[in-house]
Amino acid sequence: MSFNTGSFVGKLIELNNTQHSIQTLSGWAIHHRRNAQQIVDVWFQQLTKSPKERKLLFMFLSNDIIQNSKRKGNEFTQEFSRVLPDALSHTYKSAVEDMKTIKQIDRILQIWKEREIFGKDFIEKLQSYRPKGLRSEQSEEAPDGASPTKKRIRSTSDSAPDPDTVIRSLINLERGSALQDSRIKQQFSTIPNEVWNVQAVEKITDRKRLESLLKSVDNSYDLLSQHRIRLQTEFQERNKVAAMLKEFVMHQKEQLRNVESRLTEYQGKLQKVQAVRSQLQSHLNSLPDLTTVTTLEPLPEPGSLFGANDD
Repeated sequence: MSFNTGSFVGKLIELNNTQHSIQTLSGWAIHHRRNAQQIVDVWFQQLTKSPKERKLLFMFLSNDIIQNSKRKGNEFTQEFSRVLPDALSHTYKSAVEDMKTIKQIDRILQIWKEREIFGKDFIEKLQSYRPKGLRSEQSEEAPDGASPTKKRIRSTSDSAPDPDTVIRSLINLERGSALQDSRIKQQFSTIPNEVWNVQAVEKITDRKRLESLLKSVDNSYDLLSQHRIRLQTEFQERNKVAAMLKEFVMHQKEQLRNVESRLTEYQGKLQKVQAVRSQLQSHLNSLPDLTTVTTLEPLPEPGSLFGANDD
């Protein structure tokens, strides 16, 4: 199928924040890499038109396309480098009060830097569009005045993912899993046996049959390429989730130790209070009960005593 701008716009509109949706559209774009310039131009136009809550989706898509297309050529790397400065400037400005989005964009740029997707100078140029006065992901790891390379030791509670993030990541991972995609399994089942058998191809002499088989091979190649991209991305995502779960479990173990320590502390305090309470009760019981003392007769007046002798 040839590239169609209207079709691509429609796919961008339907794009959602799931691994499956991003990977599928990324694979489609890479399949049409000969139209990389048009694809990137449409991507940038739709990015600027989209609501601010969807702009991060476009960045996720560009990241997936750029990284997975490099095995086949540099078309997308070159084309995206043409629009990324304006795209980052626009996206950062739209997220000026959304620290979560800013951190996710920071992370994409850091990945590009670590994997040398783009040159160091170009990455620094993209990072320069970040809103001023906000700490970067790297600077947050070091205390004020310290070298960024000398990271402070953090407890797991400083960096542990919250339960909602863990649950959401697991749900998205399972929903978009290539291994559970029944549609892909059904498509694979329709691939002719000749596609897998080189020797069988050599025995075919009919031209029309060969042309038909070549078309099937092309379709099968595209299908397998897209599925491989999905599996590679899923592999990376599962590694991230596994690391997240490991950190989450470490955090829970630390919390368990904290609760156990606090429980021991308060059990000791409770025992002390109980001891004081028992001592108070014992002391109270040892005091005389003034309510049982017999009432004494009042003493006579001095005048009444001496008046009797005068008579």
